[in-house]
Amino acid sequence: MEIEKHEIDFCNKNLKFIKNKPTESLKKMAKNEIYISRKRQQVEKFYYKRVYNLIFSQNFKEIFICGLGSCVNLAVKVALFVLEALPNLSIENIETDSIVHVDDYINEDNDELVLRKEDRKSNLIRIKIIKK
Repeated sequence: MEIEKHEIDFCNKNLKFIKNKPTESLKKMAKNEIYISRKRQQVEKFYYKRVYNLIFSQNFKEIFICGLGSCVNLAVKVALFVLEALPNLSIENIETDSIVHVDDYINEDNDELVLRKEDRKSNLIRIKIIKK
């Protein structure tokens, strides 16, 4: 599990802020699911190629474009780009949800002592695209 650590100075106390992954279990990624991230340049063209490959080369009847957190808008943008480029596809269903993350603030001098936990929510979108 990857953990992001950020050092924050709260009232002259040296605390570590640990960003954890979602507490709710996400199901394993299926072969017809595409998870959008911001790590790529020319995002729409990259994911367009993936959609085209899944629909026409691997003969999937439906695919899912998924975005979490700040990638929700980007997932919608990619879905609209794909639909404009490939007119024989259509959106069948759009699901939205929230996922809970639990972040920890730990005293750096004593790693065992958890001073505070915070919940935060991230938005999730799942767009189902089908072949007409």
